[in-house]
Amino acid sequence: MEAKDMLYLGLGAAFLAKDKLKERIKELEKRGEINKEDAKKFIQDAKDRAKKEEEAIDSHIQEKLKETIREMGLVTKEDLEELKTMIKRA
Repeated sequence: MEAKDMLYLGLGAAFLAKDKLKERIKELEKRGEINKEDAKKFIQDAKDRAKKEEEAIDSHIQEKLKETIREMGLVTKEDLEELKTMIKRA
């Protein structure tokens, strides 16, 4: 399975979990087991945690991409700019 496929699988699972969570909270509200304010706070906390996890995953993907580029010996934009600067000085 490719990284892209794993990412799509993870996103699909996240969206499914989000929908299930909202559905479950609405059920709890209807039964009076949780009040509306607590439900809103819980959902906001879950969104905040998901955002932090998303940022961590993005950072991890960026690091892995940089590592792969280094291992492959590919030229980065920074490398190219440095080379251009060196040529202009010569």
